[in-house]
Amino acid sequence: MLLRSSTMLALASLSIAGKAQSVLISSYFDDPFVGPSVIKRMDPAKFGQARDGRPTLYSNRVLVTDEDFISRRDKAGVYGKFAWNPWWWQAWTNPRWDLTFPDEGRFPAFRPLRGSDNQIVLKDGLQVWIPQDLNLGYTTAFEAANAVKDAADLWSGRPVNWGSQCAPCAIPRPPGGFLLIEAHAFIDFNGLYSPSARGLFFGVLPYRLAGHTEVNMFETATSWDLVAHEAGHAVEHGLKPNLHLADPGYHTWGESFGDQTAMWASLRNPERVSRLLAETKGDLNHSNSLSAFVEAFAALTGTGTGARDAFQDLKVSDTTEEVHDRSQVLTGAAYRLFLAVYDEQRRSLTDEDALSEAGRIMGVFLMHSPDYVPENRLVLQDMVKGYLKVDKEFFAGRYQKILVDEFSRRELLDANSLRDWLAHEEALPALWLPNWSTDPDVATFVAQNQDRLGVGQDFGLRLQSVTRLGGAAEGRMIVRVQLTHGRGADATPLNNHGIFVFRANGDLADYHPAITGGSGEGSGSDEYLRSASAAIGRARQARLHQYGVPLSIVRRADGSLSAEAQVLRGEGLNAHMMVFTPENPVGERHEILTSPLAPGQRQAIADLLAR
Repeated sequence: MLLRSSTMLALASLSIAGKAQSVLISSYFDDPFVGPSVIKRMDPAKFGQARDGRPTLYSNRVLVTDEDFISRRDKAGVYGKFAWNPWWWQAWTNPRWDLTFPDEGRFPAFRPLRGSDNQIVLKDGLQVWIPQDLNLGYTTAFEAANAVKDAADLWSGRPVNWGSQCAPCAIPRPPGGFLLIEAHAFIDFNGLYSPSARGLFFGVLPYRLAGHTEVNMFETATSWDLVAHEAGHAVEHGLKPNLHLADPGYHTWGESFGDQTAMWASLRNPERVSRLLAETKGDLNHSNSLSAFVEAFAALTGTGTGARDAFQDLKVSDTTEEVHDRSQVLTGAAYRLFLAVYDEQRRSLTDEDALSEAGRIMGVFLMHSPDYVPENRLVLQDMVKGYLKVDKEFFAGRYQKILVDEFSRRELLDANSLRDWLAHEEALPALWLPNWSTDPDVATFVAQNQDRLGVGQDFGLRLQSVTRLGGAAEGRMIVRVQLTHGRGADATPLNNHGIFVFRANGDLADYHPAITGGSGEGSGSDEYLRSASAAIGRARQARLHQYGVPLSIVRRADGSLSAEAQVLRGEGLNAHMMVFTPENPVGERHEILTSPLAPGQRQAIADLLAR
């Protein structure tokens, strides 16, 4: 998606703010249907600064803006221009020198411009809506996204690469990328993370409540939960950059990851903690404003406590494979762990400090578990094993019994999968790589250990990246490798990746290979590797390599191997993936943008729109 030309022209006038002790900004704690906006304090370094000194919503890592138009999705699923954008998009420049809007209404009216025939006026084929001075969508999105980035960087021990590098932008980018947020991008109760644009897009919803005549406008960017959830998807993509974007397991985990990001990141705000304790009187063992996700959905449809609620006892057998439905099982298990951690911390801390510390511990579980699971595809059981591994590495196994009991009760773990995890731990190769190793040292290490890692003579491993951790993970290294067909300078890169995690003392903590199967953890059988090589050969015969992306070795539903080309196409809201296989060289479209709502919930919103 393209920024307005005037936005691009203004980029050179910005630098990082840093003079005042704090900047006041209006934001919500949940969304407008829960309570009025509040005024929060933010570190001035999180803002940009115009030449005249005013803080702006364009910083070195986030830009909240809009385009000239608002899109709408057609029956074919394609977003196209629908209405001229009436929002005061220059809010990001902060012309008032003030980012607080205490008098702005929580439920603004929908105000289309109508002609003498009472029909909505069209200009160049697009609807015209009367401009209103509304800013809370911009400020809430900015504050929530920054809160997520702060939490993710702190808990994960690294600057999470959550956006683009924004090559045309004028102000310098620290490690971690730059996240574009369009606050009013399309019509729908929705927020989307686009992996192609590596940015967030939020919807607007004209609605009329039952028994009311007035049509109001809900800006989904005013929902702190929803913004934090979508920002969580950006973090998730940064933590696992090699995941297959159309993989159902990835999306299922991602919905839980987004919901948990919103919950645990909110607990870093002391005022949020105080309000939650006042609301619950310290008892969080029931549905509450922390566990309920996007209460606006309940307010608009009259069902439930929100789009989802983490306080529940759902099991795998209670849910379908639909990603939002199944994700609730992992989220509910995590919330039960949170309650146990909170009770543990209350034995020695005040309720406020115990709640904050419990949120931090859950954040460590959330942000580090992706480091201990496979790189390209995963299922929820992989993430369960990731939680067990984080407990072992960071908490000396303190929560293992709670985790095993809760995951087993919810059918996410059984005796076989627990045995598999223990076998994986026993089978880890005895490798050592000191944390002072340079990137060339690591590349040499990878090359020297290819045979030991069982990739076979037809394949090789090439260093992809080295991530050095800080904070609670100080001294640990994450090493990602890419599988190649052949070895040496002429080897062909494949879209299959492995991951190592080394402890601060240099010992190997975990390893998930780029190609697995057959003769044990971390190595493939000769037959399996021959099948993988043959799959690459069939894909090349079908000319799939001509799509300009590395081929991926994949396992079919029947367990056999194939190879495919996964091509990311489209921009922004219309991003999708085409998957080309020897059996279907024409390609099949796979969706990669997921709504925060399940299909039934989307239908409830569609019914609301139809009133």
